Amino acid sequence: MTGTLSPLPEPRLPAPDVAYAEDTSLGQRFSALIRRLGPEGSVLERQLPFAVLFAAGSTTFGLSGVEVTSIGAIVVAAALTVVSLVLALAVPWRRLPGGAEDLLPLLQIAAVAALRMGTGGLGSPYAALVYLPVITLSARPGRTRIVVATLGTAATVLTSTLVHPDVDQDVVVLRSLLVAASALAISVFVHEMTGRLRAHNRHLQALQQQQSALLTRTREAAVELHRVASAQRAAREQLISVIDSATEQAIIATDREGLVEVFNPGAERLLGYAQGEVVGRRHLTDFHLRGEIDDRRGPHRPASGPDDDALAGQRDLVEALVAPVRSGSADVRDWTYVRADGSHVVVRLAVTRRLEPDGSVGGYVVVATDVTAEREAARLKDQFLGLVSHELRTPLTSVLGYLELLLDGTEELSDEQREYLTIIERNARRQLRLVSDLLLSAQVDAGTFAISPQPTDVAAVARASLASAGPTAEQAQVTLVPALQEARVEGDAVRLGQVVDNLVSNALKFTPTGGSVRVEVAPLPGGGARLAVADTGIGIPADELAQLTSRFFRATNATRRAIPGVGLGLSITKAVVDAHGGTMEIRSTMGEGTTFVVTLPAVPPGEA
Repeated sequence: MTGTLSPLPEPRLPAPDVAYAEDTSLGQRFSALIRRLGPEGSVLERQLPFAVLFAAGSTTFGLSGVEVTSIGAIVVAAALTVVSLVLALAVPWRRLPGGAEDLLPLLQIAAVAALRMGTGGLGSPYAALVYLPVITLSARPGRTRIVVATLGTAATVLTSTLVHPDVDQDVVVLRSLLVAASALAISVFVHEMTGRLRAHNRHLQALQQQQSALLTRTREAAVELHRVASAQRAAREQLISVIDSATEQAIIATDREGLVEVFNPGAERLLGYAQGEVVGRRHLTDFHLRGEIDDRRGPHRPASGPDDDALAGQRDLVEALVAPVRSGSADVRDWTYVRADGSHVVVRLAVTRRLEPDGSVGGYVVVATDVTAEREAARLKDQFLGLVSHELRTPLTSVLGYLELLLDGTEELSDEQREYLTIIERNARRQLRLVSDLLLSAQVDAGTFAISPQPTDVAAVARASLASAGPTAEQAQVTLVPALQEARVEGDAVRLGQVVDNLVSNALKFTPTGGSVRVEVAPLPGGGARLAVADTGIGIPADELAQLTSRFFRATNATRRAIPGVGLGLSITKAVVDAHGGTMEIRSTMGEGTTFVVTLPAVPPGEA
C-alpha cells in the first residue's frame, strides 16, 4: 500500500547549432567592442582610438609627400591630444554635468585643425582624423551635438587658409561645406545608431533583470514544490500507516469507476481476500449482492441481468452508493457483503467522495463495519421484549381483575386486608405499566406502532394526568402548578396521556422535597398545541441531553441517587410525539431544573 511520488522529468533542451554558436560568439565580441568604443564605454576608452591614430600618424611626418609647414602647430596638436587623454583619465566625469564631457572631442577637433595647419593645410593627409571626434561627439544623446560636430568639422577646413592665404576662398568655402555635409551625414547616422543601441541595451538589461527575477522565483517555486511534495509524501505515508493500523474497520478506496485502489488489513479480515488479489483487480461490485443493488436503485431503473457487462455493474453500484453523497456529506447505510468463501455479512457502510485538486470526483472511500452481531442482538432483544411483555401482561391483567373483584365484592374485608389488597393492586398496576411500556417500545422498533387520532383537548388530557399524579406529588411534597388553556388537536388521547404521565412522573422523581412542577398547555397561533413541563429538580448533564430519548438510557445523576426507573419513558414519549408529527425540546441546567417542551400540530402528518 505504500507508494512514492515520481520525480518530475528533466526538461530536454535541443542540441546547440555549432555554426550558430560561433556566429553568436563573433557577434557578441563585436558588440562588446562597439560598447567599449561607443557610448557604453568609459570616457578614457572613447578617447583612445583618436590618440592611437594620432600617434600612428605622427610616425609618418618624415615621409616624402608630407609637408611640414609649422612645427609649432604640430606640437599644439600633440599637446591637445595628450591633454584630452589626461583629462579623460583624471577628471571625475560622473560627478560633473553630462555636457562637460563634450570638451574632450572638441579638444580633439582642435587638435586636428592644428595638425592640418602644421602639415600643409588643405593638402594635409591627416584631415580624416576629424571624423573620430565627430563620431564620439554625435554618439552621445542630444541632437545639439550633431550641429556642434558639423560646425567643428567645417572649422578645421577654414583654418587651413591661415597656412595658404593665397588659395581661392571660394574653393575653401566649397570644401568646408562638403566636409561639413559629410560630417553631418556621419553624425546623424552615428547618433541614430547609438540611440538604437542604447535603447536595445536598456531593453536587454530589463530582460536580464526579468530573467534574473524569473530564475529566482523558479528556484523558490522549486524549493516550495519540493517541500510540498515531501509533505504530501509524508502525509500519504502517515495516512497509509493509519489505514493499515485500522483492523476493526474495512477501509476500501476506489477510483470513480469502482476499481479498488486501497484495501486495508481490516478489509482483508472482513472479506477474506488478500490485498494482492483485490487492489487493481477487483471492483467494489464484487463484494455486494447484485439483487440488493437492484433494490436500492429503485423502480425507475431496470434491474440488471446476468448478461450485463462488468462495467455496467460497476456503474450501477457506484450510482447506488454516491447518489446520497453528491452534496459532499457522508452517507451511512447497511449493505450485505459477500465474503471470499461465499458467506454473507451485514456491514454498516460509510461512503464519502474523494475530490481531485480541480474539484472533480476522483473516487470514493468506503468504511465498512461488521454489524451482523449487532443486528442479531437487536433482533433477539426485540423478540425477547415482545415475548416477555405478552407473557407478563396476560397474568397481570388477570391478577388486577381478581383484585377488583375482591375489593368490590360482597364479603366484608378488614382494614388490614383492604390495605394489603391495595398494595398488591398498586404494584400490579405498576408492573402492568412497565410491561405496556416494553410492548410499546417493541412496537416502535418493529415499525408497528400506530395512533388513532380524534378531536382531543390537550388541556383535558393534562388535567387528567395531573389528577392521577396528585397523590404522588403530595407524598413527595412537591407542588403541581397547572396553567392549562384549551388547545385542540387531532390526536390519540390515550397516547398523549402517556406523554403527559411520563413527563410529569419524571419531573416528580427528579424534584427534591419543597420543589415544584409546572405544567402548561397553550394553543399555537397557527393551530396545534404547546405542552411544557418544567421542574425545579436536580437537572441533567449537558453532554447527556442528546441521549435522554434513547431506550434504556438513564442520566448519571439518576443512577448515583438510585432514583427508580428503567429508561423507557422518554423514548416512548418521543415516539408518540413523532407519530403525531410534533417535536420535543429539552432544556436543563444542573441544580436548577429541566423543561420539556412538546409542540403538536393541529393534524398528524398522515391525516393532513
